[in-house]
Amino acid sequence: MSDPARFADRYETTLVPVIFTPWAQEMLARTAPHDGLRILDLACGTGIVTTSLAASGAKPAHITALDHNADMLSVAQAKAKALGIEADWRQADAAALPLDEASIDLAICQQALQFFPDKPAALAELKRVMAPGGRVAFCVQRELAVNPMLNAQATALDRHVGTAAGDAVRAICSLHDPALLYDLFADAGFENVTVESVSLALSHPDGRAFAAGAMGGMHTGDKLSPITDADRQRCFDDFLTELGDCFDGQAIAFPHVSHVITAQA
Repeated sequence: MSDPARFADRYETTLVPVIFTPWAQEMLARTAPHDGLRILDLACGTGIVTTSLAASGAKPAHITALDHNADMLSVAQAKAKALGIEADWRQADAAALPLDEASIDLAICQQALQFFPDKPAALAELKRVMAPGGRVAFCVQRELAVNPMLNAQATALDRHVGTAAGDAVRAICSLHDPALLYDLFADAGFENVTVESVSLALSHPDGRAFAAGAMGGMHTGDKLSPITDADRQRCFDDFLTELGDCFDGQAIAFPHVSHVITAQA
């Protein structure tokens, strides 16, 4: 089985620089947080929204960063301490936020809503803690057909490990219907809901290193562990082959397409 703490470390070293840092910067550019806001980093992972916010120069009144995974929070807190960033880090379920009503002015959540077990309950709970007129911004992965990196992962894992491993990747793209996303937020009581498809151009200078980190040490790591090292390498090679023009023999460069949802409380 994969080590949960190692999962958090590999998430931080492999996926955060390539995927989650660009998306955090995109979300902050879209929300343009001004000084004095009470901000919620929901499903914060290893804290890239919070650290990117600090790097932007904005001066929030308070930052609360929540995640259900203690290992992710441990990595986030250690990183924030090293950078001198102050935030209230809490382990919590999105459907049971340990926050007062109307205590948040801006909430940002990236690439997590699709994994919430009870999405309506989580969004209703978020609406409860938002101040009147407060803003929320989410990004949620679109379907495999427009995301060649994830499609290549799923295809290689199906072939070399089995459909359960491929399904772990497909779960990332499981909430891609824009009408469903709109309804989830509107039904929770949010207003001025917008759902926009956004594509970021992402890259990594070493495709093989990315394959090993993203597939061998992440959410699929426990499914790869029973196969031999040679079979694992063949899986990584197939991933790079399936990338087609997104792999030049050394580096990878690929579009990463998500829906960005914005709304007001």
